[in-house]
Amino acid sequence: MTSLIDRYVLGARVAPVVVVSLSLVLAISAWIPFSHWPMKLVGGTALLGIVGFVLAQLTRDAGKAIEGPLWASWGGAPSLRFFRHRDPSIPAGSKLAIHRRMVELAVVDHMPSAEDEDADPGQADSVYRTCSDWLRRKAMELKAKAPFDVVHSENIAYGFCRNMLGIKRYGLAIEGAAALIAATAFFFGRQPFIELGGIALLGSYLLFGVNEGAVKRAAENYANRLMDSVQSIGPGKITRSPKPKAKAPKAGERSAV
Repeated sequence: MTSLIDRYVLGARVAPVVVVSLSLVLAISAWIPFSHWPMKLVGGTALLGIVGFVLAQLTRDAGKAIEGPLWASWGGAPSLRFFRHRDPSIPAGSKLAIHRRMVELAVVDHMPSAEDEDADPGQADSVYRTCSDWLRRKAMELKAKAPFDVVHSENIAYGFCRNMLGIKRYGLAIEGAAALIAATAFFFGRQPFIELGGIALLGSYLLFGVNEGAVKRAAENYANRLMDSVQSIGPGKITRSPKPKAKAPKAGERSAV
């Protein structure tokens, strides 16, 4: 039975919400006496889990909203762009081997030559898009097997980075509110130095670590691992077992429908 909550959902959708929401948990913790640390631990963990799962879909939508513009600024999705002859990300020899494999696997009838690509880049991209879409679906089908488990891990890393960038502005607003809430606790006899330190670290990560460059690196790492996996895909032949001959039901039996 396939799990409803898989690694991708946890790593790419829930984890960004947890990172952003952790500052609020720290802000609330600033108002709870340290002697009540079990309450802080259990309550904070429960709150993070609930918020993470509830907002996971919104996080994914925010990430998807920025994906198209990012790909356009990069010249296309890396998993498509790496198929192009004019793209230098993959050595020419390796790229030709990947192209041949796409034809061997009957994904497309033929791959564009460098001349075809120069003459009609749009048509060439249409072929590359077919290959990219097929390859990504195949990698998802085989994600439990090597080397596709590595491809899946890189896909999760890309999804996390993309979704973090998608919710960055909300995260920074939450960080500011959390810092204010925690700092106010000083006026009521609390000393939330640890909480404020944690909020400052999270805010620094959002401000400096979450950016387009990080998303692009993650996307290209995924595309590289995806291309590396092409030669590991079998021909996909379907072996059909002969149908057993139907037996006449015995007296008193009913045929299965």
